[in-house]
This record gives sequence, C-alpha cells and structure tokens, in this order.
Amino acid sequence: MGLVRMHGHIETPIEAVFDYAVDFNRSAEWNVNIVEMAPSPPLGKVGDTFSGKMKFLGRIYTGSGTVTEFERPKLIAFTSASPDGGHQNWTTRFTPVGTGTDVDVLVDYEVPMSIIGAIADKLFIEKTFQRDLEQSRDNFRAMAEHKMPAPV
Repeated sequence: MGLVRMHGHIETPIEAVFDYAVDFNRSAEWNVNIVEMAPSPPLGKVGDTFSGKMKFLGRIYTGSGTVTEFERPKLIAFTSASPDGGHQNWTTRFTPVGTGTDVDVLVDYEVPMSIIGAIADKLFIEKTFQRDLEQSRDNFRAMAEHKMPAPV
C-alpha cells in the first residue's frame, strides 16, 4: 500500500475551485494522467461514477471510479480501479483561505502483483505518482486562476 500527499493554494474562491475539480469532463485539461473521460455530469453526490482512459508509466488503460464522500464545497473522496487489480482511494479537501482556496489531496493506493508490485512501488512508482500529482496541481492552479471566468 502506497501513500502520496499534495498541498496547494489557488487564488480562486472555493466554490469555483470545487466546481472545476468535480467536473471530470475537464480533468484532462490539467491532470497529467487523464487521457480522456467518458462524458458525464459533474460529480455531485455519493455513488456517482466516472470512467475514462488514464495513463501511467507510459501505459494507457481504462479505469473507473465511484464517489465515496461528498460535501460541497469542502470535500470529495472517491475510489478508482484499474483492470490489472490496482486501486486508489482519493480524498481532496478544500479550505477557504483569504480570497483563495487551499487544496489538500491524500491518495492511498494498492499496486497489483503483491511482492513484485511492492518492490516496484518503492523503487519508482511512488516517486512517479508524487511527481505527476504535483504537476497536475500546478496545471490545475494555472487553469483555475487564469483560464476560468472571474466570479461576478
């Protein structure tokens, strides 16, 4: 079982940041691991599902997920799975700070293939996952601060 964390500040109000984060149709704009998502309404409640094509370590796969917690505009959590047996539990918390929003992400994940997967995780998977998460955060911040319409 691996664990990665990410913290970031986005100088955009919490409602706009949250709405952008739960609109998985737009996640390929900022998430370096998303190739495309199947069109669906923005996630809005526990039990909502999503699916799409993801890439990791140069491999493209189809994955899916289910929302497990939802508290607008403060929290979204979901589980996701890949066909090879790997899975991830994502928890994202949004906190208003001044005129912006702090975002904290925690992902615990399971790499398939037992001992071989555990060794690969410690050698390079965890580092790659952390790097991709931080790059996605930076992309998300750029889009949320500069590309989204300003609140009226």
